[in-house]
Amino acid sequence: MIGKTVSHYLIVSKLGEGGMGTVYAAQDTHLGRRVAIKFLNATVLDHHYRARFLREARAISSFSHPRIATVYDYGETADEQPFLVMELVEGETLGELLDASALTLSRAVEIIENVADALSEAHHRGIVHRDIKPSNVIVTDRGQVKVLDFGLAKRISEEEIHETDPNARTLLATHTREGIVVGTPLYLSPEQASGTTVDGRSDIFALGALLYECISGKPAFSGGSVIEIGAQVLHINPVPPSEINPQVPRELDRITLKALAKKPVDRYQNAEEMQRDLAAAFSLLNINGDKIARIHSPYAVTHRLNALTTISDSLRKPRISVFTLAGVVLAVTAVIAVLLWAMSPKSHQPSEEAMKFYDAGTNFLRSGAYHQASKSLEEAISLDPLFPLAHARLAEAWTELDYSDKAKDELLRVNELVPNRSVLSKLDGLYLDAINALVTNEFAKAVGFYGQIVEVTPKKPEVYVDLGRAYEKNDEVDKALDSYVKAANLDAHYPPAFLRAAIVYIRKREVPSASATLDKAANLYDALGNTEGRTDVLYWRGVLLNDTGKLSEAHAFLQQALDLASATGNESQRLNAMLQLSRVSYNQGEIAKAHEYANSALAFAEQRGLNNLAIIALLDLGNAYNAQSEYEKGEEISRRALELAQRNKARRLEALSKLNLAIALMQTLRTDDGLTLINQALEFFRRGNYQRQISLCLTYVGRAHRRKGEYALSLDAFQEKLDITIASGDRRETAFAQADIAMAYAKQERLPEALASYDESNSINKALGFWQSEAYNRMNRASVLWRLGRTNEALASLDEASTLADKPKNGIKAVVVEIQMIRAQIALSDRHFADAKRLSSQAVESAGTLYPDVVIASKITLGTALAFLGESRQGIRVCEEALELAQNAGEETLIFDAMLALAQVLYETGDVDRALTFASNVAVRLERSGELESEWRAWLVAARCDMRKRDWENARTRLTHANESLTKLQQQWGSEAFDRYQLRKDIQFSRKQLSDALSAVP
Repeated sequence: MIGKTVSHYLIVSKLGEGGMGTVYAAQDTHLGRRVAIKFLNATVLDHHYRARFLREARAISSFSHPRIATVYDYGETADEQPFLVMELVEGETLGELLDASALTLSRAVEIIENVADALSEAHHRGIVHRDIKPSNVIVTDRGQVKVLDFGLAKRISEEEIHETDPNARTLLATHTREGIVVGTPLYLSPEQASGTTVDGRSDIFALGALLYECISGKPAFSGGSVIEIGAQVLHINPVPPSEINPQVPRELDRITLKALAKKPVDRYQNAEEMQRDLAAAFSLLNINGDKIARIHSPYAVTHRLNALTTISDSLRKPRISVFTLAGVVLAVTAVIAVLLWAMSPKSHQPSEEAMKFYDAGTNFLRSGAYHQASKSLEEAISLDPLFPLAHARLAEAWTELDYSDKAKDELLRVNELVPNRSVLSKLDGLYLDAINALVTNEFAKAVGFYGQIVEVTPKKPEVYVDLGRAYEKNDEVDKALDSYVKAANLDAHYPPAFLRAAIVYIRKREVPSASATLDKAANLYDALGNTEGRTDVLYWRGVLLNDTGKLSEAHAFLQQALDLASATGNESQRLNAMLQLSRVSYNQGEIAKAHEYANSALAFAEQRGLNNLAIIALLDLGNAYNAQSEYEKGEEISRRALELAQRNKARRLEALSKLNLAIALMQTLRTDDGLTLINQALEFFRRGNYQRQISLCLTYVGRAHRRKGEYALSLDAFQEKLDITIASGDRRETAFAQADIAMAYAKQERLPEALASYDESNSINKALGFWQSEAYNRMNRASVLWRLGRTNEALASLDEASTLADKPKNGIKAVVVEIQMIRAQIALSDRHFADAKRLSSQAVESAGTLYPDVVIASKITLGTALAFLGESRQGIRVCEEALELAQNAGEETLIFDAMLALAQVLYETGDVDRALTFASNVAVRLERSGELESEWRAWLVAARCDMRKRDWENARTRLTHANESLTKLQQQWGSEAFDRYQLRKDIQFSRKQLSDALSAVP
């Protein structure tokens, strides 16, 4: 290898070789730094170890810590040899320091404390080292402690196994669930020695063994063979270190023996606890104490061993018992059995009991009960760890629950179990391909694979349900529904087909079909005595009734679902029912009750360790606060959700948390901060092809750009969302998209187009019975109508919006407040200045701190009204306040409106210079953004200022601009709309000013 280049690493020299791999020094030709590069040895290059090597390399490369050797890179050579690129750490291993008797008691404790610090970081990130030993701890020339080989378990090699050798080689390594030992004999935990499940407390045991050896001078356990050492680890408690080295104080005895407790529950429960105790003990030690002498055992084995010579030597020794011999024979038999199984080309046949749980889990998946699915599939795997389809389906369940790392690990496990798909039946191979495509979000591919499965088994209803779910993922809801209907036609007694079809009908807002299909599913589940199925039906009835505004009935059904789930102990169903009850309570106007349900759901999820479901509860709670305009609380809750999602590596929920947080930020006018978060979420959802989430993100991307006055970008985002919603058949989201497009047109003053889009949105909302959305639409439509000169229609639309929004329980405060603002604007347009003052003052007071954009717009109206009422100084002050608020908010449209209003007010009070500055600046900016209706009026104010200053040349230029803008406005709107617009009293007044100015300019 020396002299060769792997990727961009030039191999310089060989550093060492062990049973698992060979390590070289290399030069990174890109960055010009020296690195260590480790290759797996050919003897371990099978599918199992390659997949494991790459999986663990990915895990440890995700973090850095000053006491952990950094992993820079990993990959495979052209001939598929895995390699790992690490920080090149130069110094002495702890083993070399022990052999040289170079440690004092205080230095030994300090080193172990540093190792505990490294383990604390790793455990916090979900990584267990499993091979803490002297050769994996290096002390650099500067005295810095570094821990090597995180997460890389090793095979036993042909190296020496010496009971006092700090480099004793690692035993055969694989997943602990297979019952095979992971670790180095002298530092094995009892659970590693017995091949059972390990966690961070196994590392603490190994650290205790390391501490024992450092402070006493000899290992905690000894023996002439691996088996003898293992027996001591399992059954013998070592003497306190102070009996070997009298320098050791009693407190260090306690720390060491607590770490070496046989039962994990009796040890330190985390590395931080042990680190704290070591730090306290270190403070009491003499820094200049004597060096600890190395004590060698009379039982040292000094020649090299391979697996067979180890066994034969053990048999020749008279102290080996019959039990040891039996253990050796069993071990050899187990190894041979595993090797024979691995070499067998036959497909694995799962046990009958495992199949029962597998079938239950897949049916839960088909019904959308993902938490229940994960529990059943985990049980199937515990009964039969070699069942590849169970691992694949569990990966699917983890993906649905947003445990992406767990899902990837399960897929890696599938690849380990089935490296060669040719041993599988055609059907099993297609299922693995289909599930893999679903988990990796390649939904179109999943549809293709499930389509092939249907061709192979066209008479099985469940395969059509699987195909339908793939179609749903790909946002082809009509095709999904066809698949579910086919499944139901094949077997009229198969409830998942009816339940899935009902869910699609609910999504499509086809209420009669959804209700009838839920009835059928309910009858089937009742006939089968399936309580969990009945609970699902009750839940979806509640969802349907909530969507259609039948809130009391929705609450009743969801309460039944909650009661049933509580009685059966089904945690996920109970949690989902509480969350949906929260949404219903909010829609009923019972905000306190909504928060109570959401908080109960959150507490329930946290108590049971259902972290991702707890995140969902937080998201729901944040949505409730945002919807109630309690944005500070919404922000706080969203930040909690984001922190928990990041800690649990729940990537999809992390993206949703960022979106929720962005919404709260944007509602409090922190637009740029919100847009940054939304774009991060959108990037994730695009990579994963999450169409519905992409659609949701586009809504807020468009709104952010609209707020910033970037109308082309805003309309692009809304149009993309509209295309997605039309393709998916989601009429409710189509209505939302049309409303957002309308608002963008309105902000850009393309008012006839805005009105047409509002009408499109409103017709959908009215047909679907979404009164809340209809209230917003009628209000916004009224805002466009009065600006087009259709004041009577605007007032009628406001009355309709008010009737919908101003209800005792179901009221929408945002709509009620904004209606006040629009009425004030209409009064100002009609030149009823006293009414405008009164109504805008009310709007400012009602909006408070909850609706800052309403406050700004209302202050603009109020300041203008005050000026025309002769209260000039106060009018200027209010307009200046509005401008400052708008600038702080970054809302371009409001900034322009405030600048134009201030220019008009200043002109009326005789402050011509300031008026000219504001009017000319805003006119140029309006010209750039294409807001023609405000632009011509801004040029008019500027021209009138020039005329007062007798600057006739500039006055003529600006009057020409005003006329040109009016002509463009007529062309953009059309003659009919433009003619109605000119009937507005304020526009008539301004047109007369323009006409008079044109006549007066020489």
